[in-house]
Amino acid sequence: MFSQRRCYVPCSAAEARLLRRHALEGEVVEPFPQLSADAAPWEGLRQNERALQIIRGYAFMHPDVVFCSTSAALLHGLPVSFNQLDTIHLYTYAASPTVSTTRIARHAAENPAYTTIDGVRAASIVQAAVESICASPFIDGLAVADGLLRRLDIDRELLGEIVNGLAARRKGVATARKVAAYADARAESGGESVARGVMICEGLIPTDLQRMLRDPVDGRRAYHADFVFELRDGTTVIGELDGRGKYVDPALLDNKTTVDVLLAERKRESHITLLGMPVARFTWNDVRTRGRLRQILAVAGVTPETVAVHDYRSQSGSLLRSPRAISQNMQM
Repeated sequence: MFSQRRCYVPCSAAEARLLRRHALEGEVVEPFPQLSADAAPWEGLRQNERALQIIRGYAFMHPDVVFCSTSAALLHGLPVSFNQLDTIHLYTYAASPTVSTTRIARHAAENPAYTTIDGVRAASIVQAAVESICASPFIDGLAVADGLLRRLDIDRELLGEIVNGLAARRKGVATARKVAAYADARAESGGESVARGVMICEGLIPTDLQRMLRDPVDGRRAYHADFVFELRDGTTVIGELDGRGKYVDPALLDNKTTVDVLLAERKRESHITLLGMPVARFTWNDVRTRGRLRQILAVAGVTPETVAVHDYRSQSGSLLRSPRAISQNMQM
């Protein structure tokens, strides 16, 4: 059933009944009405991969639909928060259904433009990103915005112009403008973006992102710090998001063992500490647990009262700004 990277669509009512019997026995799951998948492989998928399987299956059943908002953003590979993946977002137009349900959100549009991704129709990456940012809380919207800047190699000023052009009268535009003002392409993952969003909401805005630090032991080496906090007393504190994936994901291990990666991380941290910069490490669970990240940073001396006034936005370089580039990116 997974050979086409989508949920399976039964060919007949009889096959649908057969699949439901298998579901009762635990061999099959039905994650969305009329869509099925083998239970064992399904359990091994991440939430975003499951959502993509559902979207592709739904598109197989309804090939003329155009996905939008977070569904389209996910299809484009933007970092959509897992808590926004339960609902499919579609444009509704002409004779298509107009009523939303608990699993399907329909958005009115007249002759919506779309692109095709692996045979699935979706709003352009720019349109999908803006719709997602407007529909999201600040922290989740920041992850999408950072992802868009990375993909298109544009700066936050251009993103602000895009938001004003596409969403001036859209609900959520005020939050979208705030997101654009804080977006930064240097975030290397959605997790880093969410962590930074939490920091911003806590009044702990980093001074810099992904700053290169020369190894004091081996000058030929350099490290990149996820978050840098310069304090008013002259102290510099490094913040590091400790993702579980780099210790267990074969693609991230790069032919190394988990022990190899752990030892390399310990060496890296000890060398950064030799620069006189304490390192505050935190996990995804710390980021998502209310108040926990603030507590960890406070132990390292980072508080709203101690952190320097200037923030990472004064450190980012100017990126793509040409009128031609703006036009091309608006159509993607």
